[in-house]
Amino acid sequence: MKLDLTKPIEIAEDIFWIGYVVPNDPFQCHVYLIRNEEESILIDPGSMITFPVVLEKLFQVTPLRNIKYIILHHQDPDIVGCYSTLESLFPKGERFIVTHWRTKTLLKHYQWKTPFYLIDRHDWKLKAGNRELEFVFTPYAHFPGAFCTFDKKTKTLFSSDILGAISDKFYLFAKDDEEYYKGVELFHKHYMPSKLILNQALDKIEEKNPELIAPQHGSIIRKEMIKPIINRLRLLDCGLYMLDDKESNIFILNNIDEILKRLFKSIISSSEFSAIIEKLYKNIKQEIPEVKKIVIVGKAKRLSKSNTLVLEVDEHGVDEKFVEGKVRLSDFTYKENLETEETQVGSIYIFSPQLSKKKLEFFRLLFKHIKYALAVSLEKEINYALLEREKEKLQEQVIIDPLTKLHNRHYLFDYLRKTVKKSIKSGFPLSLAVIAIDFFKKINDIYGHLIGDCVLKELAEILKKSFRTLDCVARYGGEEFIVVLPFSPLKYACKKMEKIRKVVEQHEFCGRKKLKFTISAGVTEYKYNEPIRTFIKRADENLYKAKHNGRNKVVCR
Repeated sequence: MKLDLTKPIEIAEDIFWIGYVVPNDPFQCHVYLIRNEEESILIDPGSMITFPVVLEKLFQVTPLRNIKYIILHHQDPDIVGCYSTLESLFPKGERFIVTHWRTKTLLKHYQWKTPFYLIDRHDWKLKAGNRELEFVFTPYAHFPGAFCTFDKKTKTLFSSDILGAISDKFYLFAKDDEEYYKGVELFHKHYMPSKLILNQALDKIEEKNPELIAPQHGSIIRKEMIKPIINRLRLLDCGLYMLDDKESNIFILNNIDEILKRLFKSIISSSEFSAIIEKLYKNIKQEIPEVKKIVIVGKAKRLSKSNTLVLEVDEHGVDEKFVEGKVRLSDFTYKENLETEETQVGSIYIFSPQLSKKKLEFFRLLFKHIKYALAVSLEKEINYALLEREKEKLQEQVIIDPLTKLHNRHYLFDYLRKTVKKSIKSGFPLSLAVIAIDFFKKINDIYGHLIGDCVLKELAEILKKSFRTLDCVARYGGEEFIVVLPFSPLKYACKKMEKIRKVVEQHEFCGRKKLKFTISAGVTEYKYNEPIRTFIKRADENLYKAKHNGRNKVVCR
């Protein structure tokens, strides 16, 4: 049935919408009236733009003299702008402005004659004849003294700015479609300062279990739509204007916010869990300095019973490890289970001297808001850690030489291809050394292949320790090794190789055998755009010269 919006519309028993639909205005403002004989209640009378129509509709419902209470949910002009005029029209009689003390501190500047009825001084209630109203305090849900009004008789909640909407299309009663939900979300994203404040207000509204919600803006919400809207609002990130101090267009800001949220989700999905809990520890430490450490025990589905992921964070950093068997902790002062929708992923433990009730309440509230996010991140960390362990094992088989534990030829050429490309693009110097053990065949012939293997392994260890982590040390084949040195000109690489030659010459290998031998090396620097094979061949030719000139030498050119 199509509603006649030019007339008062009864939305619940003796409750009327008496507002005016301003053409082409996505930010409609509503006025409501509770008909209650000589103690009738006018709710948010509105601005001078809507006042003529509002007054006409009011007269159709009840005489002006019957208005005893005027509820002003806040002090904005779209709510109170007409009151000076309205007050001048009231006939003599007792009436009150019903509001919060924080609103009164601003409204008093209008110098109205109507006395105030302060809800916070009257136990958050108003008894008007046989009608009883309750007031729901929702601080900072638009401004510090924000509140909602609940009619116990009809279970109608006048929600002030909460659950309002912005929409190009006006419907007195909300329609269950995505466009309306988006309008509700957009309204709250720019109007509410934070998710925490909005959720606290929603908690208090849900406690009343309203049958109908009549907001100041948007559309009236029937019972069946209340829960779906609240559930969506709980996930909303508010404070839209925090995005930019110059741009005020909420539609532009909303688009930016949506993009940022997607980016944020991708960042979170790739963030290291250890960094998250380290930051958490530091923040907790600032609030409660006596906290010694935090331990998180992970037990996702993919972990076997004998494997548990344990992360411990303290002032020294984060220690992450898999341990065998179940983990049982004691002497902790606070524990919270970390759960997703599907399962308990693990638990977080706080270790500290005895905590006061106030500090325990701090932890309860903190983890109420972050434990789900921690659980999701922990589950990802466990799965990632398991995949990494499996990946490392596979990679080791593919790119690591099983004897020396150095990189093999396959990895070497892959590393060279990537590093040469970077060198060409960025212009940094790149050097390469080919190293060979002098007379290695004699070592095998005299001492056997086991000792030969021992020599190779110990030399590999020396080479690994002698070069930087960014250098690539690889076994090239047999007794030959290659070292790739990015950001190293020929002069530096040659000097480095000469130093290592002397170390090897003085070293005694294979324990009691005390074997001594020498190495030869050929070193060269990469020439712009030359093939990798040419690069290696030139170093190999230098190695040949070192051997030809008596061995135990380094040739660089």
